[in-house]
Amino acid sequence: MIGQVHRPFCLALATSAVVWLSAAGQSVPPDTLVALRTFIRASDADLRRLERGAVLTKTLEAPDGKEINSFGVIRVTCTADVFAARVRDIERFKASEYVIQIGRFQASPSLQDVAPLVLDPGDREAMRACKPGSCSLRLPAAAMNHFRTTIPWGTPAETEAAAAAMRQFLVDEARTYTAAGSGALADYADRVGTVPRGEAFRLLLRPTPYHAEYQPELFKYLDEFPRVHGSGSDSFLYWSREKFGLKPTISISHSALQRRDGVVAFGSKQVFASHYFESSLGMALFIPVAGVPHGYVTYLNRSRVDTLRGLLAPLARVVAARRARDGLERMLIDVKRKLESPG
Repeated sequence: MIGQVHRPFCLALATSAVVWLSAAGQSVPPDTLVALRTFIRASDADLRRLERGAVLTKTLEAPDGKEINSFGVIRVTCTADVFAARVRDIERFKASEYVIQIGRFQASPSLQDVAPLVLDPGDREAMRACKPGSCSLRLPAAAMNHFRTTIPWGTPAETEAAAAAMRQFLVDEARTYTAAGSGALADYADRVGTVPRGEAFRLLLRPTPYHAEYQPELFKYLDEFPRVHGSGSDSFLYWSREKFGLKPTISISHSALQRRDGVVAFGSKQVFASHYFESSLGMALFIPVAGVPHGYVTYLNRSRVDTLRGLLAPLARVVAARRARDGLERMLIDVKRKLESPG
């Protein structure tokens, strides 16, 4: 994948971009310019803002009405080694006001990995009432039935028993995925017509008009894990409880990092999410600039959002897209701060 990272960039550079860059003495490398100009319609003004330290973000057109896609880039003063080390330390790197809890699974997931998890009262009530076809949590049918029938609801033990049951569910999900991949995970049954989890992720891998972030080898690794092995890949699973919309969302993500030719690529795939998302894919690149102490961090997020349906779907899509772009800008500013901090 990383060996192909420059291929989509190697198009003829627009003459106007060369002219203004040469006149201004700026240092945006040609391949990055091509990516920004060609694939996300960056203007000369956009690129000048980027060089002055601003964040450049775009909401991208989606293949269908259920996707929210956003792209951002920021210049950072750090090295590829620093970027790789910081993203590996996912607990610290993702820490923010929106991340309530986060933890990393070991190679063999266990209850110790999720011991700190605290269950939101609303999720606990949902576990009590969930049935296939009617559930405010995204869960497989077997999990719904297990929660509803085995937890001692209405007793003093209810709170801790429900949290313990959710922790065990997360460990089981992580173990199943680690052993056999997305295809072995039971499908969500919270409502009729849900998309199988493996298929939902593959829908995010469809060709799109923007290929600057398209990394086929890494995508293939995340899609077909564990049947394929990423050459030089460094991957891990982590869980988090984060603020999304009105409900904190518990999720499991599979992240992979690969390096080649100075470029670092970091991809993250949703394995499980308790609310809102059918599937999600994040892809960050660190693109160094030869001879100078800085580079560019680009980030692409593609998510299939389960709530974008019905008569109000167009309005909900506009609101969700705006929030995604605003959130991405804040996230990239925070990423810059973390990458440029001493440690």
